Amino acid sequence: MHISIANFYLLSVTGLPMPAELDSIEMEKKVTAKADVVSWLKRSLEAVRTARATLKPADLQRRVTVQGVDTNVEGMYLRIVVHASEHMGQLIAYARMTGVVPPWSAATAN
Repeated sequence: MHISIANFYLLSVTGLPMPAELDSIEMEKKVTAKADVVSWLKRSLEAVRTARATLKPADLQRRVTVQGVDTNVEGMYLRIVVHASEHMGQLIAYARMTGVVPPWSAATAN
């Protein structure tokens, strides 16, 4: 849910409205059923994909402010990618520490 909420928030900085049912940051702790979390994550990733696909090069240079920092729309999309990548790295480390073999390397694990 953390990544889903962040995706929608960062998109909102670029001008897209937040989903009405995403009513508080507390949803990060309240939405816990796996199916619901997966649904929100897929929905947020699709929102990022769809929104980015509609942008023209000039749109990426439009200035926006996030948490008091001046940037542009392109910077917001980069922030979305970096944020998700950071958490993926954390999940990989956690999986390794607990003996979970990530699905993409299961075929080569012995």
